Amino acid sequence: MNDNNDNTSYFSDLRLGFSFLNRQKMIFYLVITMFFVNIGANGVNVLFPFLAKNVSDDAKYLGYIYSSMSMGSLLTGLIFSVKSIHKVELKVIYFSFLLQTAGIAALCFTQNFLIILIFVFVIGLITGFIGVLIPTFVQHSVPIHLLGRMNSIMMAISMLSTPVAQFIFGVSVDYFNIKYLFFIAGALGIVTSLCSLLINERKGAPRETVM
Repeated sequence: MNDNNDNTSYFSDLRLGFSFLNRQKMIFYLVITMFFVNIGANGVNVLFPFLAKNVSDDAKYLGYIYSSMSMGSLLTGLIFSVKSIHKVELKVIYFSFLLQTAGIAALCFTQNFLIILIFVFVIGLITGFIGVLIPTFVQHSVPIHLLGRMNSIMMAISMLSTPVAQFIFGVSVDYFNIKYLFFIAGALGIVTSLCSLLINERKGAPRETVM
């Protein structure tokens, strides 16, 4: 009997979360943007080993790429450890998405490994920045009693892009030059971010919810 009640409560909470998401269109657009941007961002993780192999068969070059990404994210963490942010505008998140995906698309235009590492470092830096901005925005836009449900729904929808991206780019890499795939991954995010920016500017940012 308790199991049935727990299941009922779980699905009721889930419906309540989706109902709130449906009413808050700007947050809904943010979730959709996260999904499509993450398709490109997760897709490049499939492409990085091939990018390193184009330079050398030595595994250390792939290590350099992942290290550059990690150092960018680490620097963001260090910045936010001393810099306080209490409120985030939605357009700042979309602009960050735009910069991140532009960096991904830019990887198709160079074969210089040092420049590639710089681009990857910047992508990691902005990725870490976005990872702080989105939870901060959600905390100020969602009532406290719905916060856990909304975070779960947003992350679940966003993470659905991971298997989609890995399948699409994993198959495509056997048929297309990786530089075109980097461009496609970046272009998908650029178009999505620009559309979201335009919608946000047209409809206005959501009001901050009183906790």
